[in-house]
Amino acid sequence: MREVDFRYLQNTLESLNSSTDLVLVRGCVRATLSRQCSPYVSRRGVAYDQIVPIAPTDVLVCANYRNILLVGLEAEVTERATEAIGRDGRPFEGSQFGWDGPWADWVCEPVPPTLHLLQGLLRCAHDYGLVEPDWLGRALLHVAWLVPVVVKWDEDGRPVFSWLGPPSEPEAEPADQDLPVEG
Repeated sequence: MREVDFRYLQNTLESLNSSTDLVLVRGCVRATLSRQCSPYVSRRGVAYDQIVPIAPTDVLVCANYRNILLVGLEAEVTERATEAIGRDGRPFEGSQFGWDGPWADWVCEPVPPTLHLLQGLLRCAHDYGLVEPDWLGRALLHVAWLVPVVVKWDEDGRPVFSWLGPPSEPEAEPADQDLPVEG
């Protein structure tokens, strides 16, 4: 794994762990955790919904208003989930939950569940009944997250990202309008 990919994974995990509102989905069950950072336990809430599955059942989808993370038991299943959700990273239609960044590509890598911040999400999902305890005991889980695509580098060596979608190919020059038309 590239270091830049690891840094984006770390930032995604930090964002999800410290999120006030968090959505956890596995199979057809969605748990929406609200006001999780409130110091008053009575203000925290959880709402369960039955939804049409957005990913295979062996994949846990974690999302807040900025990031999305997929955790799967097998690499192929996790990659299928990334294809099902798409590069925009918005798994729920009409919702603001999911990726809120520039055009990005999915990175899918094996990660030990003992990674501190990943363990926090897995324990939370376990506490709300979405994953079994054996997820925490596995040697590796397959995790997928979005990493922005660098379109080019500016004159100061900083990356430039596209906020509109995939980088477009340079357009061909228009045909010269002054040329005579053959008839």
